[in-house]
Amino acid sequence: MAHTDIVIKGRRVGPNKTFMKPNFEGPTVLVDDQFDYVELWLKRHSPGKPVLFWQQARNFYHASLGLPKESRSVTAYYCMLNASKALLAAKKIAFSEQHGLSGESRYNKTSLANEICTTKGTGIFISLTQYFGANLIGREVSLKDVLYNIPFIHRSYTITYRGSANLFIPIVDAHFVRQNNGHEAWFCAEIQDRRYCRESIMKKQRGWELDQSENPRFVIRSKHRFRWKVKGTSKRERLAELTKNHQRIRRDIKYIHAPSRLWYFKRNDRATGILPWPTPTLVYIAMHRLSELTRYNPKRLARHFDCQHNWLLSEFINLASDNFIDQIASDITGQEFMVPGYRQ
Repeated sequence: MAHTDIVIKGRRVGPNKTFMKPNFEGPTVLVDDQFDYVELWLKRHSPGKPVLFWQQARNFYHASLGLPKESRSVTAYYCMLNASKALLAAKKIAFSEQHGLSGESRYNKTSLANEICTTKGTGIFISLTQYFGANLIGREVSLKDVLYNIPFIHRSYTITYRGSANLFIPIVDAHFVRQNNGHEAWFCAEIQDRRYCRESIMKKQRGWELDQSENPRFVIRSKHRFRWKVKGTSKRERLAELTKNHQRIRRDIKYIHAPSRLWYFKRNDRATGILPWPTPTLVYIAMHRLSELTRYNPKRLARHFDCQHNWLLSEFINLASDNFIDQIASDITGQEFMVPGYRQ
């Protein structure tokens, strides 16, 4: 199907870090410290409690930097807790002060599969998941499965648990296009890694297909179409349609916080262990369970750090806060953040 790139303010529109309401017309914000920028933004746009919650998140973040990995999960979790409260308060979403999660260790064997996380019916976690469009009330999941579904530690996971299938497929040239002689629009991206350039893989992915017209490039596209009609509609209406579709594709299109933009397609077939949950909720769950172990069962936590998965846990603890805060900062402001030196 012949198509043309969707362009806004001279730039081709691609996936945005902001999950819910991205500002497609705004420039990328280059900052060394997202905490300072978001605090100033909140003071202008949503003063009061959101600012206080955000300041607390920053304080816990910096406190984490000086702690060893055996203790860091507690302050890292409270950083995430307060950042979540800042987001919810800024969006005027009511939430219970309960955490919304509980955990337990089953059996004596030291295994991530035996660390169980249970979601409650109310609490900050539940409100956060609902903000991202998910209903995760009353779920039970192992810490092992949660870590398997987090993109920024997936390489560490598959090295630790050899034989695990790769869930995240690198994509390039990701963008939205519109039909040349019609009003349909959709999202597409190219897969260049030969390991994944197989139609048999894409046939299993719900809501996605291979664009045969792009052969020999291996281009995937969303089956869901949205309306993009330049004449007869306002820019506001077109952006509303784009935003709605962007929320849909971001269920499967994930990114990793890094000096450059790294986007991935997350498999959504029915293979064992795949959790179609928003990445921030997975990070929140995992850090909550590790913080519980730190507070209530440090001996068991120490055994985890003596096992084969010690590197996986270290990578998660080292990378989780930056990735979580990057997502929350983007959703609070609607803007994308990159470190200075990145060229748009």
